[in-house]
Amino acid sequence: MPADGQRVLLVDDDPKIIEVCQEVLTQEGYATVCANTGAEALQEVRRQPFPAAVVDLVLPDVDGLDVVSAIRQADPEAVVVIITGFACLDSAIEAVRRGAYDYLRKPFGTADLTNILARGLEHRQLIKENEQLVTRLNRLNQQLQQSKVRLEDKMRIATEEMDVFIKLGQRLSQAHDPQETARHILQAGIKLTGVDSGAILVVDASLGRLYPIVTTGITAEELTARPLAIGEGILGEVASSATSEVVNDLLADSQFSEDNLVYAGIRSVLAHPLVADHMVVGVIAVFDKPTPPFTESNLNLIALLAAHVSPVLAAVVIRRPSPQHYPPDQFIDLESLLR
Repeated sequence: MPADGQRVLLVDDDPKIIEVCQEVLTQEGYATVCANTGAEALQEVRRQPFPAAVVDLVLPDVDGLDVVSAIRQADPEAVVVIITGFACLDSAIEAVRRGAYDYLRKPFGTADLTNILARGLEHRQLIKENEQLVTRLNRLNQQLQQSKVRLEDKMRIATEEMDVFIKLGQRLSQAHDPQETARHILQAGIKLTGVDSGAILVVDASLGRLYPIVTTGITAEELTARPLAIGEGILGEVASSATSEVVNDLLADSQFSEDNLVYAGIRSVLAHPLVADHMVVGVIAVFDKPTPPFTESNLNLIALLAAHVSPVLAAVVIRRPSPQHYPPDQFIDLESLLR
């Protein structure tokens, strides 16, 4: 493994050993820092950690084992090579137990030193790569678990949505009048979007107004405290532009301060036009979505329901009921309009 300028701390009170080791390691491409005493070595370690060190166990002022411990504390993966005489062999073995990588007995060959350092630093690099791999695998596993949870949530939501549509189909097949059909569709929309209130309104182009035909969680009187004019307010704009509207905080936007929905105490709205034969015949709206706010998925589901209710309202609008059929503060009876 190339030295690549890796820093090595040399600790020995013998200047000749320091000189020889420094010369050999420098030729091998290492950057060496020398210390002749244990105190100097500890000072260097406090200044900055070393990836490798060569330490004589017998120092004049500090126990070499304490120097080894300090080096390993500064860098737990530091490669520490012990230099020892035969009489200190037990101490060398103890140093290895404390985390030293290997030891050299005096006298030793410089090739032995460079080989041990190279092997130790390669081992250190493998440990680091393994740690990085484990970290990456843990991160990928966490992402996989999160994806699994999201997939399970999507499957649960899809199952719940399918169940709503199946039950809606059963109810629509048993519905006997347009009012009942509209009510079932509105209830499905409320269930699918997770809200508690909503309304379906019909357009009277001759009067330029919208009238509620079914509501849930809110009364017709609350929605029509003031006339719902086409082209005015959120519901009126949806009827006029044939474009959906989603507002998740009505009170935060001053442009809605005079909207009928604000007067009715509604905080958020998702409204979708009901279109049949290229004509807007009404509006379906759901109100007050709790956290999280209305989403594109909610809008898509309401649009799907709108396709079911639009033909029902179209039959009413095409018959052009006279204005007296629209009591200002009451529901419209669609069945009576179709007779």
